[in-house]
Amino acid sequence: MKAEDLTPTQLWRKHRLRQVMLFVTIPGVLLGTASMTAAYSAGWMTPAPPKPACTPVVVPAPARGSFTVNVMNATGRNGVAGQVAAGLGKRKFEIRGISNAPESWYVTQPAVVHHGPAGLDQALLTASQIPGAKLFADSRKGTSVDVVVGLAYTGMVALPPRLKPIPSEVHVNVYNTTYRTGLAQSVADEVTSRGFKVEDVANDPLRTMTAGTAVIRYGEQGDLAAALLAGHVPGAQLVKDTRPDASVDLVIGNAFSALTPTAEVPPLPARPKQPTPTVARPCT
Repeated sequence: MKAEDLTPTQLWRKHRLRQVMLFVTIPGVLLGTASMTAAYSAGWMTPAPPKPACTPVVVPAPARGSFTVNVMNATGRNGVAGQVAAGLGKRKFEIRGISNAPESWYVTQPAVVHHGPAGLDQALLTASQIPGAKLFADSRKGTSVDVVVGLAYTGMVALPPRLKPIPSEVHVNVYNTTYRTGLAQSVADEVTSRGFKVEDVANDPLRTMTAGTAVIRYGEQGDLAAALLAGHVPGAQLVKDTRPDASVDLVIGNAFSALTPTAEVPPLPARPKQPTPTVARPCT
């Protein structure tokens, strides 16, 4: 209906209704706006901040020879545990045992490293040697770990470049094959004075007879140590054996007279500074 068709009474009522609506609506809008402003100011309507991203804790890695490793084969392929154990041995881990895993263990990953509460860092360090290896926490005491090699295992990480050892890193057994009493001890004392770590001093347990100056026996991991020691023993013959570690035997022969004068020993090569090994503890 057009305004000109309304009676004066109807026009007055329409005008009055508009006034009432304005009286109710405008204060309501103002009050609501003020309430929302106050709520935002007080932080009541501010969305909760996102949780900070978890950052793994990086800590120094334990020494590789400070804990023991058991290697178990769950692949069904013969010899895999032995291969992994040999690889870990080359990387200076201490191997305690090699065996097959229980038949009920079905491991699809490259490897699973079992560890106790005190062995997390040791497990992380060990797992880093096998790409794709996972961790499994159990209730064992101590820091030993078990490496269970699984179906997806294809190999280990590449060995880092080998550094030539210094005398303090070489463990030497000194053995006498001559009839000169006390010769092994006197040679051991001089070898010690040159910085080598002498372990055993005795007659040769293999009961060999050495006509030459000396024989240096070593295993696969001890070739660099044997070469270093040979620089101190003129005419020494290097003989490789099957020992699993990097120790060497200095077997004194009948032609031995003295060690190489220190002034004639080849100088040690410069060694680059090595970074401190670390492990990253996962978020919990």
